[in-house]
Amino acid sequence: MRHSFLCAVLVLFMSFSSLADDQASPVLKGGWEHNFMLANLEFTLLHEFGHLLIEEFKLPVLGMEEDAADRLAIIVMMRSRQHDSAEQVIPWLFSVAGGWYTEWELKGKAQEQVDYWDNHNLEIQRFHNIVCLVFGGNADLLEDLMDTEILPFERAMTCEYEYKQALHAVNWLQNNYGHKSAAKLKTGGVKVVYEKPHEGQNKMIFDLLQASPVAETWAKRLSSRFKFPRPIRIEFENCASAPDAYWHAPTASVTICYELLSHFLQMAEYRRQHSARACGIPVLRKYMGDRLNCT
Repeated sequence: MRHSFLCAVLVLFMSFSSLADDQASPVLKGGWEHNFMLANLEFTLLHEFGHLLIEEFKLPVLGMEEDAADRLAIIVMMRSRQHDSAEQVIPWLFSVAGGWYTEWELKGKAQEQVDYWDNHNLEIQRFHNIVCLVFGGNADLLEDLMDTEILPFERAMTCEYEYKQALHAVNWLQNNYGHKSAAKLKTGGVKVVYEKPHEGQNKMIFDLLQASPVAETWAKRLSSRFKFPRPIRIEFENCASAPDAYWHAPTASVTICYELLSHFLQMAEYRRQHSARACGIPVLRKYMGDRLNCT
């Protein structure tokens, strides 16, 4: 599961954001919020696919499974965009890192209790781990990120090794469990289904998903690369409880709440309004300045 504290955070957001069910989506204003939401949706999907692969292929895991799923998600995101320009890729990846930083920041504002016993890393740790992997795979582009508050020198020294280690693990998974000839596999092993969305914000999210079929794209890629012992479903649902995303092994399904994607949109708006620290780091201002309204 991705979050355990979103109810309190969403309440807090109502005082920060003008995004309401009866208002136009900020996506229409320029695309930052939309892309932020899609980047975090992609990471969430790939994170849950990590759990899926571990379960379906009974992969050995040394360490925390949640950390392994995070690393798989970021490495796959980076590999899938290896031929895109830095101006496209870096903001996409930093949108995911910024999502976790925002979760941590808002948890503090909401005075949420920190669950040190949880099997997930703290949000601020997940932020730093993602930044480290992004830096490790793009050290030539992000050299000026070293020795800043988001990438202290001591951590930066290990990031290229951490990236290579994670990349090796993903390549091993593909080589040992992936199909050698993707053309021989059917592309329907992973299905995407949508529960009819509630009117208002969930309906708006549903419409955005239809216009940007991230889930369908990754379902097709997963189907073409791996042969699973049973059918897999990606389900978008209205959630009565806290917005979340999770892999459910008994039903072989990944569930994503419409409300979680709404939360991502709200986080993007909050991040734009609270961007002074990021804008103070030149390399972030270079790649993210127009998105964060840096002056």
